[in-house]
Amino acid sequence: MNRFRKRDDAVSPVIATILMVAITVVLAGVLVVYLQTLPQGAGTVETTLGTSIEKTAQGNWTVSVSQGKAKIVDLNVQIVNPNTGAKTVNYGITTPNWYFVYNDNNVNSYIDAGDSILLNQTTNFVAGGFKFSLVRGENTIAGPKELP
Repeated sequence: MNRFRKRDDAVSPVIATILMVAITVVLAGVLVVYLQTLPQGAGTVETTLGTSIEKTAQGNWTVSVSQGKAKIVDLNVQIVNPNTGAKTVNYGITTPNWYFVYNDNNVNSYIDAGDSILLNQTTNFVAGGFKFSLVRGENTIAGPKELP
């Protein structure tokens, strides 16, 4: 009398199915967590500049950069009238014009600490309460800050 039967089955089909589903769920979870840690978009990150705005004795404004660094290529000075939402000034930072003067303290291709922008109010396109920003395309690099 042999008390032990010989069987070729390792586990029952129900247990095997449960194990396969559990392993699939765990692998899918690991894949989701991994994919969420990958960088989004094109991988370019704009640096936000630290700026302060002061009114000068002549009635103009000086925007001083205190921290950060950004390339000046395709960087625009933008001044928006908050009452209408209209961009009264939207010019490249290195484009000579009546509205502002860019002072690069290092004479390099970056705007960084120590640089300044003098906004000229005599053109009537810049006034107290307007919003100042530095923008590149749809990205805001500095601001918006209200002119005092």
